[in-house]
Amino acid sequence: MSTFREGKKKKQITIQPTTSAISWQEKKDLADKEEDALEKEIEDLRKWADKIDSMNDEQLRDYLKNRPEELKTLKMHKSKPRQRVKQARKSKSSTSTGIMASVWKFHKESDERSRT
Repeated sequence: MSTFREGKKKKQITIQPTTSAISWQEKKDLADKEEDALEKEIEDLRKWADKIDSMNDEQLRDYLKNRPEELKTLKMHKSKPRQRVKQARKSKSSTSTGIMASVWKFHKESDERSRT
């Protein structure tokens, strides 16, 4: 059974176009803010993983039943398997048979000449 997991909605920092170019200091500040946001998300993920790892089977079942809506997975139903159609093998075309007949004829004639 395939599952699709909806993750937390990411906070995106939008840059508003300005009339002047952004200075390197503003770029650095923006990069620092993004880095802090990523570090916080990583820490939250580590805490969640540690919490899940520390649970026993019963606690995991309860967690799965009562977990927050944003952490629930969507079940993707498999479509019916497509049946493969066996393709009929093509017999050798008449052209290839004709070529082989010419080759055999050539060898047959050369064998007859070599015997005489």
